[in-house]
Amino acid sequence: MIQLQVDFTLLNKFFGISLNKIPQYANKDLEEIMEIEAAQGNTKAENYKKILSDPDKLYEIFQLSNVENKFIILQNMSEGDIDDLLPLLEQDDLMNGLNFFTDEKLVTMCQHLPIEALADMMLQKFNLTDVLSLMGDDAMDKFIQQPDVDRKYAQEYFAGLQGEELKKILTKYLGPEFEHKSQKDGLQHLEDMNDSKYQQFILSLDRQDKMNMIDGIAAQNEDLVYLFENSDMVAPMNLLLKEDKVKLMGNLDKEFMIPMIEELPMDLTQIVLTQIDSREFSEILARDFQDILSSVVLFSTQMG
Repeated sequence: MIQLQVDFTLLNKFFGISLNKIPQYANKDLEEIMEIEAAQGNTKAENYKKILSDPDKLYEIFQLSNVENKFIILQNMSEGDIDDLLPLLEQDDLMNGLNFFTDEKLVTMCQHLPIEALADMMLQKFNLTDVLSLMGDDAMDKFIQQPDVDRKYAQEYFAGLQGEELKKILTKYLGPEFEHKSQKDGLQHLEDMNDSKYQQFILSLDRQDKMNMIDGIAAQNEDLVYLFENSDMVAPMNLLLKEDKVKLMGNLDKEFMIPMIEELPMDLTQIVLTQIDSREFSEILARDFQDILSSVVLFSTQMG
């Protein structure tokens, strides 16, 4: 059984156990020790379970400020217990746990986030132009053809262009006759197009013009970025160093970070959990895990 460092001087303080008895108790669990002591008339030992329900005394006896002690106790817990404790970690603690993953795994996990969470995270570090610059032409065309991307957004984008910029686009894609038309006439021509012709026109834009238009469309309705594929939205993350990937992912809500940590092997998840606040951990142990504490073999390396 896993051994836990316990301060036996505190067992003497709280349970009245003589220090000269320590050698005979070295290989017994706490419950066995208390049964022997109670049989010998130690009234404090009879009430040891009350001590185990006192978070402050547990904190002292089991030296819960010691990370190794916390780790040993966590090793005695079930996988379900470990999962239940993860929400108690702070955001930074969960973020630190992400360092156990490879660069590739970090990107893969992000790619499987809901698109809303992924897009919101990515756009805290990158602008949409960064995303679009790595996006294939087919992906941009697919976005343009989404039913939610109403032509009114494109029309608003064109209306916001300076006169010469709009004239240049219309001349380039619709013909030289637009070189001498006014901005009003150019916009009216677009307005008069049927939906099929209008979409054909915006799909015909070259890569840079199309990127500019999509950026202008998304600026009008931020929710439209949720129409992009996860694989396209996550692409710029590959440009980051691992430490910057982890830092970026620290912006995720805990509800998305916790399932990621749960993908770690159990021993690494337990290491992440050693960051749990020691006082809070003692309260949890006192409330829910007295059985674990009383079944752990006592061992002391601090006899002095």
